[in-house]
Amino acid sequence: MSDTAPRRLSRSTKIVAVLVFLIGWTALASGWTDKGCDYVPQSYTLVLVHGTPDANEGCVEDAYGTSYTDRYGS
Repeated sequence: MSDTAPRRLSRSTKIVAVLVFLIGWTALASGWTDKGCDYVPQSYTLVLVHGTPDANEGCVEDAYGTSYTDRYGS
């Protein structure tokens, strides 16, 4: 058996991975802002819940601000 320890990621590699993740998440959230949703926190949350928006998904203005709808544009 080998007595080698598992290889760990360096600190700079971890930082780069987190930055790439955040940039990707922001890019996906921008799809929701194009559909009328607030950027923070609504668009980021919708990416987690729904992924990217379909043609009929988006946000509409109501008495409480903007809210998600699956009847966007109709």
